[in-house]
Amino acid sequence: MFVGTNQSNMYWVDTSSLTAELKNTCHTEGVTQIAFAEGCSSVFGTAAGSDIRLWNTAKRQELVRIVVPNRTCLAMDFAKDGTLIVSGWDDGKIRAFMPESGKKAFEINDSHRGGCTALCTTHDGKIVSGGFGGEVRVWASTQSHHMEASLKEHTQRVNRII
Repeated sequence: MFVGTNQSNMYWVDTSSLTAELKNTCHTEGVTQIAFAEGCSSVFGTAAGSDIRLWNTAKRQELVRIVVPNRTCLAMDFAKDGTLIVSGWDDGKIRAFMPESGKKAFEINDSHRGGCTALCTTHDGKIVSGGFGGEVRVWASTQSHHMEASLKEHTQRVNRII
């Protein structure tokens, strides 16, 4: 029989042995972002609630799950070379993760007051981010990830950066 959980997992349970096999998963909260790595249609990422998930498009199967407890992921993108998942969070931090393992690569603290609501990566490795207060910021690709520029033209939340 199939069994569903309140964590949005679907299991196939063998009733004779009562063994369960995970068949499908999904987010338990609304998806805030979907992104494909540049030039790769076989894997995509989704952000919802406190997690980011990578999915295999052919198998329709979850590959990697990255969880930041008690935080909400508002934006995500893949680095153009595919080596990082860059994400914006409600605590104002930008966090980057390794796509194969989900381990944290780096974190930029206090990127936006009220939360980092939008971001994208550039071909030269920079990060462009937007926040609740309407600001757009450019972050260097160096190890220090220092801010190179800050623009404040909007009066409300930045929803998307392309």
